[in-house]
Amino acid sequence: MRNLQIILSILLFSFLISSCGDTNKNNINISGTLKSSNIQSVDYSNVELIVERGAFHYDKFVLKDTLITFIPTSEITGEGNDKYNHVLEQRISKKERDKLINYIIDNGFFELENTYYSQSSCSSSLKITFKFGDKTKIIVSEDFERECPDLLKHIEKQIIILHDKDLKRISLPG
Repeated sequence: MRNLQIILSILLFSFLISSCGDTNKNNINISGTLKSSNIQSVDYSNVELIVERGAFHYDKFVLKDTLITFIPTSEITGEGNDKYNHVLEQRISKKERDKLINYIIDNGFFELENTYYSQSSCSSSLKITFKFGDKTKIIVSEDFERECPDLLKHIEKQIIILHDKDLKRISLPG
């Protein structure tokens, strides 16, 4: 009987410790670092995000502070592609920027591979450069459709939405 009381006491004590222990455990991500969304006063004004699209575009979007700059390729010219031909800047709110940056960090951008190769000969690449504090990571996906991580596709989609220029991937005859 005495042993049963000791075992029950140990179990109760263990339960209390585990439920009252580290209240910050939900603020830690898989790699053991603090999630960005749980850091209250992070200054993202020095963050730089560059999204470069391949085949048929070879354009890029650059996010610095709250300014997104669309930089077109010099190779796409002519009628029908007019909205793709001009450098255009779009200011976004700090809240929109912070939401995107938090999403990128919280979804493991820095844990992704540097290169995603393609077995396809018909592919469109996506290259994303992310500078955050003293970290810089460049990820290249050779095939946006088949071999690209969902996080990279999401980043491209969101930067286009935030830029508000409605520049979609297009397939041109070629």
